[in-house]
Amino acid sequence: MSDYLTLSEAGVYAVPVREEDLATAGGGMLLFSPLSGYVAVVERGDVRMLQEVIAGRMSAATLPGAAQLPEGLFAFGREEVLHHYKVPGQGDTLSILPNQKCNFSCSYCYSAKGRSDSELSPEALRAMLRYFIDPARIEPCELNILIAGGGEPMLSWPLISGGLDYAATLAAEHGFKLYIRIITNGSILNEEIIRTLLRHRIRVCVSFEILEELQQMQRGAYQRVHQHIRSLIGRGIIPEIFATITPAGVERMEEMLEAVHQSFPEVKKVNFDPVMDKRLFAGTEDLSAFYSSFTRNYFEAMEAFRDKGLETGNSILEKFSRLRDRFCPGYLCLTAEGTLSLCHKVSSPSDPAYDRYCYGSVTLSGKPDMDQAKFDRLLQYNAAHFSECNDCFARWHCGGGCMACRDHFSEEQFREVCNFHREMLYNLLIRKLKNQHL
Repeated sequence: MSDYLTLSEAGVYAVPVREEDLATAGGGMLLFSPLSGYVAVVERGDVRMLQEVIAGRMSAATLPGAAQLPEGLFAFGREEVLHHYKVPGQGDTLSILPNQKCNFSCSYCYSAKGRSDSELSPEALRAMLRYFIDPARIEPCELNILIAGGGEPMLSWPLISGGLDYAATLAAEHGFKLYIRIITNGSILNEEIIRTLLRHRIRVCVSFEILEELQQMQRGAYQRVHQHIRSLIGRGIIPEIFATITPAGVERMEEMLEAVHQSFPEVKKVNFDPVMDKRLFAGTEDLSAFYSSFTRNYFEAMEAFRDKGLETGNSILEKFSRLRDRFCPGYLCLTAEGTLSLCHKVSSPSDPAYDRYCYGSVTLSGKPDMDQAKFDRLLQYNAAHFSECNDCFARWHCGGGCMACRDHFSEEQFREVCNFHREMLYNLLIRKLKNQHL
């Protein structure tokens, strides 16, 4: 990137096209303008000429396609940017982590050290819902509630069920709509749970490694989870499947999709995310090879099943669907302790980063206590804070990267995470051009 600093300072990025993509792209360089949503293919000489135009040393009229190229590249504002929140409690999303209990021992679990019998009190949950679903806080709209772990949320079913009923009552009273998701390991299901899920139209996401060998190796209870997915489908609840991809499964994503297609043809989406566990990698080279393999296999699997009605998802690509100045804008994550954490990955007092990530706590009488100064310190870690983001063509898509991920990996390892983000975005841009040519 350093050869094209004048461009990146102007918000345009020159990205070399790889040899294997030259036929698809039709040129040697991608000119990418995130803020205008524009991508064009040019040759290296055209890039140098464009730099001269930006520096004022050449007239735009001398550029090939002069009327269209600068106009498209610098039409900033066509793409909306999600800016990080300035005040805690903004936004339309609440994560609820009801407990620190789990009935699985997943080999790669990031929260395993935080296990305890802690469970959110019903009073704290109701107080938080009153604050969140309140027209005095935010104008009536569709609010997003994610119920996850922590531990396994279904182990706190009475708490969750009561919270769902209370949230529905508040939403109806104040004119809000609710979009609620539950992420579960799929091991706990009964008739009462099914009826409640149906009544509140809950979107269910089941963490499941799909292939029996991988599930038994990394999570366990394959037959039980498989049967519960079939039971949900039989009652009209079509879950999404979330598979965590480890080195053991990184070459098998297409095989996983085929297994879903055969066993659960009703399922419409499978989410593949790379594992976040540095213990699984001997060194940085191992991590780099894993990310390269993930990218290649992910897009191959996506292409193979694109026309079969089975969508692939990935949390990084979903972040990429909207420009952002920070990886996440500063969410409300209600922990089992009744505290507010910036990230659902850091929710237990046993986590070394817990005190640093928690910026508030629930009060039973009204608005949560939230520390503005602490919130500001946390939110300063964004794309503008890290010098390595300045000249990166993915800066408006990853927003400086996940803070919890930065904390987990070493500086050297996190550079591989950055390379992975760029690799995923590059593949998206190449596919965008390919679709334009069809």
